[in-house]
Amino acid sequence: MRNLFLILLLITALGGATLAQSDDLSLVWSPVYNTVRGTVDLRGTANIADQQWYLFEAAPYDAGQDAMWMPVVSPSFAPVIDAELGRWNTGILADGFYQLRLHAVDSAQASHVYALGPILVNNNGSDLVNLEPVERILPLPKPLAAPEVVNRLPLPVGGHVLHFDDPVIDAMHSAGMTWAKWQIPFVPGEDLTVARHRIKVTRAAGFRILLSVTGHVHDLSEGGEEYLLAYAEFLGKVAALGADAIEVWNEMNLDREWPQGQIHPRNYAKMLRPAYAAIKAANPETVVITGALSPTGAEGVFGPAKVWNDDNYYRGMANEGIAEHADCIGVHYNEGVLPPSQLGGDPRDHDYPTRYFISQLDRAGYYFQGYDIPLCITELGYLSPEGYEPLPGGFAWAANTSVAEQAAWLAQAITIAADYTRSPVDLLIVWNMDFEQYNPDPQAGYAIIRPDGSCPACQTIGALIR
Repeated sequence: MRNLFLILLLITALGGATLAQSDDLSLVWSPVYNTVRGTVDLRGTANIADQQWYLFEAAPYDAGQDAMWMPVVSPSFAPVIDAELGRWNTGILADGFYQLRLHAVDSAQASHVYALGPILVNNNGSDLVNLEPVERILPLPKPLAAPEVVNRLPLPVGGHVLHFDDPVIDAMHSAGMTWAKWQIPFVPGEDLTVARHRIKVTRAAGFRILLSVTGHVHDLSEGGEEYLLAYAEFLGKVAALGADAIEVWNEMNLDREWPQGQIHPRNYAKMLRPAYAAIKAANPETVVITGALSPTGAEGVFGPAKVWNDDNYYRGMANEGIAEHADCIGVHYNEGVLPPSQLGGDPRDHDYPTRYFISQLDRAGYYFQGYDIPLCITELGYLSPEGYEPLPGGFAWAANTSVAEQAAWLAQAITIAADYTRSPVDLLIVWNMDFEQYNPDPQAGYAIIRPDGSCPACQTIGALIR
């Protein structure tokens, strides 16, 4: 009773206050869940400047500007960021269609709202027609604007980063890079703290940002359609924060990244379609890149339950209409021991196309050349053990690659990619800038910032600046 009296006092004090939209006020709501019953957990952000309190209100959906808003959740006086805002007992309303709004007030008694609807309250099994999807009455908060960057390399180039400290940032600027790539995890129920931080620091350093978002294979296997919808919703929220590009998953042709026995372009299409829709609804400017495949010919050895050859998978992606739900086709190349201009002569036992840069581009570009969609190389790397101990088992094929070769080949690959004609290459990400792990996976051997702090590849790439 005391809470209800307090709510009425607050509403009376508001009077005819002018409502304003705030970038720090938002409500998380999946567009597929527009029928509610019982108690609903409400999540989002209420963190306007000088915030005094916030509450939730509901009104009939068809009431328009003359709506009489009824408090449905008691006011709260502490700011909240990407967490639970309150619990709505929908049973206090008669069944029907409503709009719901998050309403915050600052120290000057100015009101700020975030509203959405229609939402069907249906606690009694009423014979009402469900609407879909939920329509946001007010737009989402504006994403952070992309930085003003000017590319002076033959094509836009970036680096995959781990620490992103001042030496890394300086090295990237010296190479003429304009993009930074991070990989972040999707874990159901976790908030946007990591994504927000990555976008903020990347923006502050003057780079555009590519976020590669992947998740746990077990969660994907067990979660079914609900997991795919939650993943799509998460990507939409990441786009709303201002991500310039999002790579939807990673190397889904391998069972270490996709559930064994479920590897198939058709299953990836089920993930990509809602993800693309959610991203574009939140931020049309965000570039959607398909998860890049692992370059491999191991399907004949291990079987398609565990691995698909990347060319077979790319063909399947094209047949599934992937080009209609993406802006760019992701590509990886990371097993070269020869200059990127060569198309033969690899010293290993099996002379396979994935070992050559141009033929690896062909494996993706061939199946999409009629779809008017570019390629995005989201990992391009050359492994060198120079400055480290001998390479761990399984990577001895790169034992003779020097740092000087790594630097020269990366610059050559950028030039070749810029002139590739089968499909345009819109973006190239160097794998990687500053990773540290070496054993059992020599990620540090791919890093272009070497153990002594030097970056020869930054010089060779930077020499391409025009």
